[in-house]
Amino acid sequence: MIAYIKRIADEIAGLQGAGKAFELLRVLPSELDRLDTRDFLPAGRYDFVLLRARAHSWGRITTISTEMPQIRSFGKSISTCLDLYGGEGSRAISRLFAFVSDAGLRNIIERDYRELSLILLPGGAWKSVVVMSGSILEAILYDQLTKDASTQARAVTASSAPRRKDISRGEWRLHDLIQVAVELTILPASRAQSIDQILRDYRNFVHPKKELRSAHPCSEAEALLSKGALDSVCNHLTP
Repeated sequence: MIAYIKRIADEIAGLQGAGKAFELLRVLPSELDRLDTRDFLPAGRYDFVLLRARAHSWGRITTISTEMPQIRSFGKSISTCLDLYGGEGSRAISRLFAFVSDAGLRNIIERDYRELSLILLPGGAWKSVVVMSGSILEAILYDQLTKDASTQARAVTASSAPRRKDISRGEWRLHDLIQVAVELTILPASRAQSIDQILRDYRNFVHPKKELRSAHPCSEAEALLSKGALDSVCNHLTP
């Protein structure tokens, strides 16, 4: 993991004086050299190459006079860029969600999917994988059912839509979203049934007491099934 490199960058971003700057700027380039550009998400590779070259330039300075604002800004840029690092050997290829119409929601989904794929699943955080997969799927289906006024009107009047629950306020359960998505032919019924069975109870894992009562296991098998169900929906919706 690169938490220690990010800490160096964060300390540079928060420097108030030149005292510790020389020490931090000298150790940063060699640590960045340990990282393979290919293990960054595509959106971060260009920036990383330039920032690493700039780190070597800053590492050679011998005096600091009026450069502190630039140095702090550089540290912040490094820290932000490191958030796009997927781990050694990952080659950090992440899924695109162009089919999500809401730009703000798309950014959240892409962020969460990146964490799911590059951190939680490789780290064996099985419960977190299940919860995150369900959460992302909810967001995707919510977007699909509310992407325009006409679609939302069809969704809320569908025969399988829950009554006295407001979709715009997030009151629909994942099961509700799946059933209505099938009725509106957004998802095929054959695929939706298995997805519903796998992820229907994912919210139970958020609260330990509910998890105990459900007596439902949360092992590697459940984690792989959950992510597989999510990817199955994404594959279907991707043009």
